[in-house]
Amino acid sequence: MRLLTAALFLVFHAFFAIQSEARPIGKNSTDPKTLTAGPKVDAEHGIKEVVPQEFRARYNKWKAELLSTEFGRDQWAKYESSETFLLKIIVASDKKFGAGTGDFKWDDDGRLVGATITLGKNLDRGFPDPVYYPVMNSLSILIEPAEVKGNILASAKMAHELGHVGQTSEADGRVFQKQESLMTAYYKIFLNNGYNTKDPRLVELAQDLGRAPIEIWEDREYWGEANALRFLVARMNKEYSAICPVLGNIMRNLTIYAPNYEYRFDQIADSALPAGTCRQ
Repeated sequence: MRLLTAALFLVFHAFFAIQSEARPIGKNSTDPKTLTAGPKVDAEHGIKEVVPQEFRARYNKWKAELLSTEFGRDQWAKYESSETFLLKIIVASDKKFGAGTGDFKWDDDGRLVGATITLGKNLDRGFPDPVYYPVMNSLSILIEPAEVKGNILASAKMAHELGHVGQTSEADGRVFQKQESLMTAYYKIFLNNGYNTKDPRLVELAQDLGRAPIEIWEDREYWGEANALRFLVARMNKEYSAICPVLGNIMRNLTIYAPNYEYRFDQIADSALPAGTCRQ
């Protein structure tokens, strides 16, 4: 089952991957029908929100949910006040329930200076698979009014993507871009050789990468989920009757699908909640 999931992921990732480029940030034009939701900032730094008029009301609710927590406000302020980094946030009609982070830009010293988060127009719907998204998947059991539950889900997805930006900003740009190049080459071969991971060309690429591409990708996704959990425990810190069942489901997902990552999420929950809060 896990091999099948990995193969399906590779097909998906190869088709939808957004290539990062090492180039300085340039000014971006916008559609005249698109509004910028939020304070105006210089196009070279800060946060630039590109939200079509028809999606602006729902986006503002998702953003408000994220900013209802100190954790969310701190993460937002980090990018909004930056004078050396441009974060673009786009709401796209063709993304539907999902979200993605890409279009990374690096300076000549290998530092990340730009990234784009693309949010689906129906971000408040659709619970991802539990294999790589144990946190967002577990929100399906949350007992809240439909709109509140949807807004929490959407803001958790936003936190997940902010986690990708944060993690990538800590990486060496040259190493990250080399990984992307080698992984893209790996996917192209994999999709054309009958999914044969023993192909000598793939073995050599995996050796150059230091581990299999799927392992690199899943590690990145679990860092995104870790950030989603940080938001969630901040949002529901005192609502123990609600947060404890969700945390229990998260840990079950991890035990079944990703036991090597349990410690990452245990540390977050233990540091954010009073000792023994959700322990039997």
